[in-house]
Amino acid sequence: MNLLDYRPGSTVVHRAPLWAKYVVLLVLSAVLVFWRHPVVVAPVLAVVFMLYLVAALPRDFLAPWRRGWPLLLFAGVARFISGIWGPTAAPPLEALGPALVVVAAVFGALAAARLLVITTPGTELLDGLESFFRVLRPIGVHPGAAALAVNVMIRSIPWVGGAVRRNAEALASRGLRRGPVRLMGPVLVATVGHARATGEALAARGLPADAESTDAASADAG
Repeated sequence: MNLLDYRPGSTVVHRAPLWAKYVVLLVLSAVLVFWRHPVVVAPVLAVVFMLYLVAALPRDFLAPWRRGWPLLLFAGVARFISGIWGPTAAPPLEALGPALVVVAAVFGALAAARLLVITTPGTELLDGLESFFRVLRPIGVHPGAAALAVNVMIRSIPWVGGAVRRNAEALASRGLRRGPVRLMGPVLVATVGHARATGEALAARGLPADAESTDAASADAG
């Protein structure tokens, strides 16, 4: 099951306008990024879980943990190491607390972002992104191409997580230790192959259409 599959529904969260969802996501993510403290992160996680309850999707709350554990583990280990050997070195037990807070903050941001995606149809998400990027057209940004790129990037995240899991299982089946060094090479190669296949599939469908063709089609329709 794709981490980002749309879950149809008629709840308040599903029916909320896209701009309101983006505002809530921005506020929650900003709080988690800039105020990484237990007394802040814990209430924000509670708010995110309440939104899942309102959306009638409580079982999906932990999906980012089940599928995105490599990213969460990396964030926690990186923060733990920086706490031990950083400018203000701390004992391991003292460095463990901030590392766990970082893991919780990253998880909260992923869960909030995922809730937006799974309660919003893909076409609506793409239209919203295109409307945002249309503001940047004067500096050479093609709204349709930029929106499509972001959409593909978001939906590739669970694929990369799956690649990590598959390669880890392959190493374990051969009796090899599942270290990050052994995983990095195969996952990188698989990710590049996935990116090329995605690009070829989009090109075969004529996506993204160039700006001149889009403008000409709009003019003809008018």
